[in-house]
Amino acid sequence: MKTLYVDCSFLAQAPHLNTGIQRVVRRVLENLQALTAHDPALRIQPVQMAHGRFEPVQLAQLYPSAAAAPSPAQRRLQRYLRRVFDAGRDLLSALAADQPAVRRFLYAPRTQFGLAWLIERSVLRPLRALRQWRTRAVPATQGRSQALPVTPGDLLLLIDSTWNCDIWRSVSAFRQQGGKAVAVVYDLIPLTHPQFCDAGHIANFSRWLRDSVQQVDGYIGISRTVQQSLEDFLQREYPQQAARLPLDHFLLGGDFAYHAGETDSVRDALRSALSARPAYLMVSTVEPRKNHAYLLDAFEQLWARGVDVSLVIVGRTGWKVEALMRRIRNHPEYGRRLQHWSDLNDAELACCYQQARCLVFPSIVEGFGLPIVESLAQGLPVLASDTPIHREIGAQQIGYFDLARPADLAERIEAIEREGLPDALKVAEGYRWLSWRDSSRQLLERVLAMGEGAGAGLESAGVSS
Repeated sequence: MKTLYVDCSFLAQAPHLNTGIQRVVRRVLENLQALTAHDPALRIQPVQMAHGRFEPVQLAQLYPSAAAAPSPAQRRLQRYLRRVFDAGRDLLSALAADQPAVRRFLYAPRTQFGLAWLIERSVLRPLRALRQWRTRAVPATQGRSQALPVTPGDLLLLIDSTWNCDIWRSVSAFRQQGGKAVAVVYDLIPLTHPQFCDAGHIANFSRWLRDSVQQVDGYIGISRTVQQSLEDFLQREYPQQAARLPLDHFLLGGDFAYHAGETDSVRDALRSALSARPAYLMVSTVEPRKNHAYLLDAFEQLWARGVDVSLVIVGRTGWKVEALMRRIRNHPEYGRRLQHWSDLNDAELACCYQQARCLVFPSIVEGFGLPIVESLAQGLPVLASDTPIHREIGAQQIGYFDLARPADLAERIEAIEREGLPDALKVAEGYRWLSWRDSSRQLLERVLAMGEGAGAGLESAGVSS
């Protein structure tokens, strides 16, 4: 039996996260295991890798523990502590306005050395471990003593966000035993648009890509746009390796599929925020390239003209957005017509897609734009910035606005509120984007082809439809 090992190194250490890449890893794993459940020739094994080790992971370990879900009182305490943390960090930042190194330390993401990194390791991680022990949850380290046999022909799919993880010694050992490694590439934004990224992330991603050129047997992008961007980069920077490395792409799924162990309650406060007035939804990590400032500009124009609509922002706070977050939290509409939710579970996110008037997505550059297809799959109309990737996945099904003019989006929303949703924006009856099963099958075909040579596919592996 051939084994496809699926890297979950980052997610296994941070199962509480639920942004784009984490959702992709979970959905792909669920469906890869379903596709091969009765296949005697191929099995799927999630793994985590670090410092040369290669350890099994159970799928259940990659989800937030339902038993450990916070109570309403704990959620209120978490929000209060978050506000205290943000206020204290902003004060320290103001005091160190002329010290860029101090500011980088204060606002570094938790995966990079800085204030959040220290708090994560010294406070949050021990608390989570204690909660797991008290609830007898499956520990993240279970199975580390098990040996994972690698045989020639086995495959390793690098699908997790491991730019900050030490995976390459493990990958090298895997390939020395006859296995082949294929890397999924989500985007090349740290290289093509470094102005939108933290300096540490740029360095880590650049190092990851440089190392990957020596360690993988092929790349798969999450869109044709990403594949082309990667091909251009490799031909320019690594022409010899580019000649031998196959490239392909697959498309992400748009449907929601809940995991049985996942907390699925929807908070009353969120339902109220979505029903109080027409709600326009933005889903993404809050970071510069997502262009939330453009949205604020557009909605401030709407509110000034008396258009009573809400802007509901969903996503955790990222990097280089200190000024933006101060603008959001200090806004006179914050908590009323301006909402920011940073900790939604999948059921709550699905509720947003189902109850919002429209998704507004002003991102400047993307590898895919998962919220666009998730919205369409839920029947939610989409207004998005006019960029190549959005044209690739949205085609004629969505509306586009001019990134140079926030007034363009404001005018479109005002027209919707005055005249109703135009037919061109209504999601066509029977519209269907790829399901995660379709997406995962597509990915598996590409991985097997890279592992076995041209012409190999699911049929030759015996995988069911």
